Amino acid sequence: MSNLPIFKTTTLPSIDVTYGVLDVIGNTVNRYFDYKRDTAMIEHETKKVKQQAKVMVKKIDAELKKSLDVNDKSFKKEMKRLEIIAKELKRGNIDRSKIIEAMVQSSDPLVLQEYRLLLANEHDAVLKKLNLMSNFESNTKLLGGN
Repeated sequence: MSNLPIFKTTTLPSIDVTYGVLDVIGNTVNRYFDYKRDTAMIEHETKKVKQQAKVMVKKIDAELKKSLDVNDKSFKKEMKRLEIIAKELKRGNIDRSKIIEAMVQSSDPLVLQEYRLLLANEHDAVLKKLNLMSNFESNTKLLGGN
C-alpha cells in the first residue's frame, strides 16, 4: 500500500456566503433561458428585416421596370415624331427644288416674285420644323424622380 499516490488536500474557492449553491444554479439557469429567449427574439427580428428587405427590393425592381417602360415608350414616341418631321423636311426639300427649277425656267417678274414668296414660306416652315425637333420637352422622369 505504500505504492499508492498520495493526494494533497486542497481548498476549493469559496462562494460568498450570501449566495447559496441553489441561488448560483438558479441564476445560471435563468441566464441560460434569458439567452435562449433573446436569441429567439433576435432571430425573429432578423427574419422580419430580411422579409422587409425582400419586399423593398421587389418594390424597387417594380419601380425601375415601370420607369424603364415609360422611358422606352417615350423614346419610341420621340423617334416616331422625329421621323415624321424628317419626312416633312425631305418633302419640303423636294418642293423647294421644284420651286427653284420653275424659277429658272420662268422669266416673268410677277411669277418670280410669287416663287420667292413660296420659297420664303417654305423656309419659314423648315425653321418651324427644325424648332419642333430641337425644342421637344419630354414628359418622362429621370430615375430618382427629377
